[in-house]
Amino acid sequence: MGPIIGVVTEVYTKHTLHFGSIHDFCEELSHYCRRSGCFLYVFSLTMYDKNNMTGYYFDHNTSSWIKAAVPFPDVVHNRIHSRKLEQSKSFLTLTSELIENKTPYFNDRFLNKWEVHQILSASDHLIPYLPASRLLETKRNLEEMLEEKKDIFIKPINGSQGKRIFRVIQQEKDSYLLDYTTFSGEISKEYSQFQALFKALYPRLKREGFLLQETKQLQTYQNRTFDFRILCHKKNQQDWKVSSSIARLSGEQQFVANLARGGSSMHLKELLTNLYGEKESLHLRKLLIELSLEIVEVICVQAGGEFGEFGVDLALDIEGKPWIIEVNTKPSKSEDDPKKGKVRPSAKSIIHYCTFLYSQI
Repeated sequence: MGPIIGVVTEVYTKHTLHFGSIHDFCEELSHYCRRSGCFLYVFSLTMYDKNNMTGYYFDHNTSSWIKAAVPFPDVVHNRIHSRKLEQSKSFLTLTSELIENKTPYFNDRFLNKWEVHQILSASDHLIPYLPASRLLETKRNLEEMLEEKKDIFIKPINGSQGKRIFRVIQQEKDSYLLDYTTFSGEISKEYSQFQALFKALYPRLKREGFLLQETKQLQTYQNRTFDFRILCHKKNQQDWKVSSSIARLSGEQQFVANLARGGSSMHLKELLTNLYGEKESLHLRKLLIELSLEIVEVICVQAGGEFGEFGVDLALDIEGKPWIIEVNTKPSKSEDDPKKGKVRPSAKSIIHYCTFLYSQI
C-alpha cells in the first residue's frame, strides 16, 4: 500500500465543486494513484483540522468527487495559488503542524521573479543566460535602465500568465513607446518625454513590486514570438528529470508567449526542426534540457524548503542562444492538456515523488 497523499488547494463549492485551474489535473492524479496503490484526496485550508480531517476523494465508479472524513496525509502537495493565502495564519498552522508531525510537503512556497533572479545570478555558469535585470525601486532606476538598454520589460515580481507586463522602448529624439498586455490584445501609446511616460505608469507601478528586464531580439516562428515551457520534476533527494516540454507561440498582436493570453502550443521538437533542421534541433533540445535541469538544481539548493516541481520558461534569440525568461514553482496545468483518458507525465511524476518522500519517513 502506497502513501496517503493530500493536495492542498483552493476548493470552490458555490455552484458546483471545483478545484480551479487544477481540477482536471487532480482527477489525473487520482487515476494514477489508483493504479499505484496510493490514496489521494484534495482539501482546502479551511477544511484542515489535524484531529478531524475532511477532504474530497475521487469515486471512480461515479466519476465524481466525494467529501468524507479522511486520514491524516503521509505527504502533502502544496498547490495553493494565492500568495496571500500562503502567507495566512491558516497556512502557517498547516505547515508548522506538518513539520511537527514529520509529514513531508512540497512545493514549499512561491518564489518571486526577483528572488529567482538573485539565486540564479549567484551562479557564474548561469549568468550568460540571464537577461540584465534589476528591481524597480525609484523613478531614476527606470530612467537609467532605459538609457542603458533602450528596450525593456517591466514585470510584476509576483505576476503569472503574462499579466500586467509592460514593454517600454526609448526611441530616437527621446520619445517613448509603451506597450502593455490586456485580455483583448496589446495596447501601444507614445510619450514625448520620460516624465509623461512615468506619470502614466506610476498609478500601476505603485501597487506592487516590479522587475526591470532588458528585452532580447527573440527568434520568431511564422512571425510569432515563442518560448519553451520545460516541466522538471524531482526523482529523489537530489536528481531531477524533464517530464514534458512544449513550445508556446504568442497570439497575434501579443509580445507574451502565454496560452492564457491567446497563444497556442506545439511540440518543441517540431518547432525546432522546422526552424533549424534535424541536426541543430537535436543540439538545441539537449542544451535546453541541460540548462533547465541546472536551473532547478541551483534553485532547489539555494531557496531552502522542499520543491518537487518547477516550470522553466526559456527562449531563443535570433542567433539561437537560450535565455532564461522565468521559473515557476506552481506551473500551470492547462498548457499541456491531456488526451482523453490519459494521465500526463507530470501527474505521474508528482505521484512518484510523493511515493519517494513517503519511503524516506
